Amino acid sequence: MNNSDSHSAGVSELSPANIPAVPKTASPKAAALKARLGRILAASGVKSADRDDGPSHFTLGVDRIDAALRGNAGIDGLPCAALHEMHAADKSDRTSAAALALLLAQRCRALQPAHGPILWVSDNGEARRQGRLYPPGLAELGVEPSSLVHVDAPNSIAALRAAADGVRSPAMGAVIIELSGKKPRGLDLTATRRLSLSAQKSGVLCLLLRTGSDAENPLPTAAFSRWQVGPAPSVALAGNAPGYPAFDISLLRHRSGLYGLSARLEWNRDDQVFREQQEQDTPQSGTGPVLAAVRTDHPGTRAA
Repeated sequence: MNNSDSHSAGVSELSPANIPAVPKTASPKAAALKARLGRILAASGVKSADRDDGPSHFTLGVDRIDAALRGNAGIDGLPCAALHEMHAADKSDRTSAAALALLLAQRCRALQPAHGPILWVSDNGEARRQGRLYPPGLAELGVEPSSLVHVDAPNSIAALRAAADGVRSPAMGAVIIELSGKKPRGLDLTATRRLSLSAQKSGVLCLLLRTGSDAENPLPTAAFSRWQVGPAPSVALAGNAPGYPAFDISLLRHRSGLYGLSARLEWNRDDQVFREQQEQDTPQSGTGPVLAAVRTDHPGTRAA
């Protein structure tokens, strides 16, 4: 069919098979636009448009914070298909940072249709020093211990490899990799870029948990966001009962250039949501999350 025929023919005479989606003359331009769109999506940390199995972002449940985290994507909360860093404010704050990472993973995992397991990868040497995950402590936070798969890697390089394998699998609900020290072996821009790209491709949330890091001079990474986490005193409930676990969080870095965001959050295990502790609330010398309360020689520990 020549050009004159195409002008005279009615629409009903043209079958879909005979109509190219993009004219040949426009193909290079369309390809360039598609490639540019892919780069923009990759930079924003948003899942590709062809993935519709769940929301692209997860929220904390605190309107002020979720709205502030919109950034360039224009969607409340943080992207699921991305790498995020959680830094303990101090070495002794490892439990609080670990608990927050786990609860964020739980929030993201709950949005997925399949509710895949959370893969927790840690350096075996650090696990011996700090203690492993404590099932009763997980239950206190409202996290089902059976929803976690815990991997003890012999060193930080092996931990990064195991985490990379986990992030590539769409069957995972989330992946948490725990590394300690200012400069863990193998942790660099290349390794974190690999985790970030794998997360974008699979749609799996990846959280990098750091303890003993240098907040003033952190290692450069490809993380979408970087947070500092510390414990906070809880507020007593009715009858002077122990209050909810509380955290002080500060946003150190965000791909969209956000900064200066901080809050004191409480975790409600029944509603599975955070709430912002109000200024009029009176803290008690209170409770922190019970996440890693036993050592490896405790008979109740179990690693998968």
